[in-house]
Amino acid sequence: MIRIFQLDETSVRKVRDIESFSNTERTLWVDLQNPSPSEIKRIEEKFDVDFLSQQEQLEIESSSRYIEEDDFLIANSNFLIPDAEQRYVTVPVSFILKDDTLFTYRNADLKSFADTVKRIKSRRAVFSDGAQILISIFESRIDYDADLIEMVSSEIKAINRMLDLDATLDREMLLNINDYQELTMSIRENVVDKQRVISAMIRSDGWFNEGEQQRLRTLIKDINSLIDHTNFIFERLEFLQNTYLGLIDLEQNRVVKIFTVVSLVFMPPTLLASIWGMNFDEMPEIHWKYGYVFAIAMMVFASALTLWIFKRKNWL
Repeated sequence: MIRIFQLDETSVRKVRDIESFSNTERTLWVDLQNPSPSEIKRIEEKFDVDFLSQQEQLEIESSSRYIEEDDFLIANSNFLIPDAEQRYVTVPVSFILKDDTLFTYRNADLKSFADTVKRIKSRRAVFSDGAQILISIFESRIDYDADLIEMVSSEIKAINRMLDLDATLDREMLLNINDYQELTMSIRENVVDKQRVISAMIRSDGWFNEGEQQRLRTLIKDINSLIDHTNFIFERLEFLQNTYLGLIDLEQNRVVKIFTVVSLVFMPPTLLASIWGMNFDEMPEIHWKYGYVFAIAMMVFASALTLWIFKRKNWL
């Protein structure tokens, strides 16, 4: 899919007929979503640009994430999106800024792009060049990352309220904590990636005016606060994980303690039963009328005495 936005005398309009589109002047934004090879070739020939391949977009080196030449600027960044399994995956997005036109190439439907389109429709007079649209996309994305972090934080609070000595300690809860650690790590990686790209944009030579530079500096401040928040979430998740493992240890110790007490309670009766079960000819109790009752009473007394000693020592 191709979307083209052009600047007319008073506002920004969306080009409806892509097939017959020929006037490339005053074009602000060309957005390619899941484009076919023929669509990519058509835009490259019409606007004299070269899009990076998927492999080039995924490169992590700084020289691959941001390229600046005299007549164009290329920025590659990763965006986090939910997938069908209620998890989050990273998709690469390529931005090309040439003259006053922004070109975007992506293979996923991204909320930040939809939000930017809504801004263009509602505030058409605000956008006068592709650089403003580029910044608007990053602003929307940072807001979305902040919402993700707030969601993770609130769900961590819910898990924290569930953790107590009477909680049902199962494997599922520990896996949930691990999933949130993975999600927080992915959010941090994506935010740091945008920090690198936007920092390079701030240092760019002549591509952004003073007002746009100020918006970029504000974005860096927002990103730094998000990074600090992710660090706090990491510490909180580690604390939750340690708490959970500590509760598991307490539960295991409680079970071991019960088995230990039961073993010790039955140890004296077992000793008495072993003594009276010996096969010697001379045993005074063997022909005693009340020998059986006496033996049972002694076993019960020995168990009760052991329990009394344990309670007195506060071992139970």
